[in-house]
Amino acid sequence: MKQDNISLPEIWLMVLIIALPQLSETVYTPSLPDIAKSLLISHAVVEYTLTIFLFGLALGTLFWGKLSDKFGRKPALLSGLVIYSIGCVGCYFSTTITMLLISRFIAAFGGSTGSVLGQVICRDAFQGSDRGRVFSIIGSSLALAPALGPIIGGIIAQYFGWSAIFLFLILVSILTLVLVVNRLPETYTPTHFSLQIIKQTMLKMLFDCKVLGFGLMVALCNGISFSYFAEGSF
Repeated sequence: MKQDNISLPEIWLMVLIIALPQLSETVYTPSLPDIAKSLLISHAVVEYTLTIFLFGLALGTLFWGKLSDKFGRKPALLSGLVIYSIGCVGCYFSTTITMLLISRFIAAFGGSTGSVLGQVICRDAFQGSDRGRVFSIIGSSLALAPALGPIIGGIIAQYFGWSAIFLFLILVSILTLVLVVNRLPETYTPTHFSLQIIKQTMLKMLFDCKVLGFGLMVALCNGISFSYFAEGSF
């Protein structure tokens, strides 16, 4: 299936790519008390694993978009997924809070490519009413994935222990990598990379009241949900 000479990505695959980092953020939260007990740390310290994940997502958001503009969407997405997988492996084998924090950061930095490039790929490939339909589906998945995370993680931890949650994420990341390699078309032709355009866009956004308003709304909602996921299991 093609539109304007671009092969269209499958929507279910885009939902998987975009939802993966959202799922990863919350899937292990039911096990925070068990992790604290296993690693002999306080509840407050183990909650830093959520904070550092959000920090990694924020930094990755700034990085992967630029990289994909220079080298293409698919190579950047594959690179991010590989880094995400490495981070999840580190989480699975973590025996100290330091190792877990570093691994969570690596996973978040790599996984943020899904949040960024999943939406960018849809913007590249779909036009008009089709774009609106696709983004409505994506918006629903972004809302649903964090809610499903604790349910899935709670079931896994109950029967297999908290480290098995990260084994689950490793398997999901490998599956996503295979699907991206075999089923995701490249939707963008790399062009000359211009920092000037990025700077102009950033300045325009910083002084746009609507952008700032919506940004504050999103920040407030994320803050409320973050507080729940951090404290709910305790």
